[in-house]
Amino acid sequence: MKLNKNDTILFIGDSIADVGRIREDLKDLGKGYPLLTASYLLERYPELELTFLNRGISGDKVTDLTNRWKEDCLELQPDIISILVGINDVWHNMDKEKLSI
Repeated sequence: MKLNKNDTILFIGDSIADVGRIREDLKDLGKGYPLLTASYLLERYPELELTFLNRGISGDKVTDLTNRWKEDCLELQPDIISILVGINDVWHNMDKEKLSI
């Protein structure tokens, strides 16, 4: 991955991206991998003046992400996107399978 000066990096997905972020603070990255990644990249490449955004929402499924894609991704015009979503889809389907047995 090539980083360029003034790139915006967006983290989006479910709880893996959310990691306790304060949603009212649009610059809050939470306490997990988005914060760790941003900290590392800012330390390693301060001259690039990167911007980091987090739009992870704990509990989201793929359909939830699809419903908010325009507002939480496209309108922000990120240069790089990290998407982690899907585990909620898996365990919700596992619960359905248990009920049908």
